[in-house]
Amino acid sequence: MPSSTVRPEVVLLITDLDFDRHDDPSRCYHRDGRPFTAAEHDLLSIMTPAEIAAAKAQIQLEDEWERELDAMKDAFVELLMKYFAQLPKGSVVSDAVAIMTAEDHAEYERLVKIVAAQDTLEHSAEHGEN
Repeated sequence: MPSSTVRPEVVLLITDLDFDRHDDPSRCYHRDGRPFTAAEHDLLSIMTPAEIAAAKAQIQLEDEWERELDAMKDAFVELLMKYFAQLPKGSVVSDAVAIMTAEDHAEYERLVKIVAAQDTLEHSAEHGEN
């Protein structure tokens, strides 16, 4: 196999390695805690430099997206809190939305879709799709 060939299944395995787990240094684990199978170990043992580079690039993209998502979540909370500060205790999100400026409402609509989508994806990943 030419060294420039990048196998997506190997890149996926590399990106799913749990680098922080040290309870059994002779084993590799997925980020969800499952040990790698013998077949997965075999694939990792013959990974190429190009596959390692592709996995590093993917991990960097995921890290960047996570930072951007965290910033959007923070902006969403900050936006709501600006209006909750004007409302009586016990108010709910719809109360805050009702008094938003048109500009803030547009930003709320943009951010709520992103935050809600991420929460839905995380819930599905943690609990499975039923």
